[in-house]
Amino acid sequence: MPLRREIGKWRGISFEAAAWDGARAEVELSCVCMFTHEVTPGGPVGGLLHLDTALSGALTGLRRDGYFAATAMETLLISRPPVGVAADAVLLVGLGDPAFWTVGASAQAAATAMRTALQLNAKSAAFAPSVLDGGLTMDVTGGMPAAMMNAVLAVLDTQHRLVELGMAPQPALERWGFDVGAERFENAALSFETALSAAQAARGRGSDLSR
Repeated sequence: MPLRREIGKWRGISFEAAAWDGARAEVELSCVCMFTHEVTPGGPVGGLLHLDTALSGALTGLRRDGYFAATAMETLLISRPPVGVAADAVLLVGLGDPAFWTVGASAQAAATAMRTALQLNAKSAAFAPSVLDGGLTMDVTGGMPAAMMNAVLAVLDTQHRLVELGMAPQPALERWGFDVGAERFENAALSFETALSAAQAARGRGSDLSR
């Protein structure tokens, strides 16, 4: 069983860190990110490579053939993934050129994934930033957990305001996960837990929203 840890709740949604990738995520919607090209030659590595393999090379093939260029915030929904993918559907989110990547780009991608999960009425979703799989190194990714956490919580806050105004039903989403590498699980889980706690405190919400 993959390592999984609940790191807190927000507006009734359970947040967790899980040591799985886009292909193995046991959720209704698995969201992964992709650059227009990898930093190093040879294509993607890690979880992104595993997903590409599970899709029989379609991930890199669609990009190579121009069907999914992976430009910033471009999306592609694979609604019928093959049996090698655990999720019911896979969402690809483009990150653009890795030379111009910023932490803010990954935060926008996480927000895009959350909006899609809400629009699809998914009960569970997971998000893989995939920047390391695209060839970036950890020394340029500082601050990502906090930025991504704040981005997805902002989307949820907006959705719940629509609910309060009678313009939308209650979200179906019950569980949201951030995909992390098994070798970095403890540190990554702690980073996301700290980010969620800080975001809750900054928002000054009542305890009924964070339990």
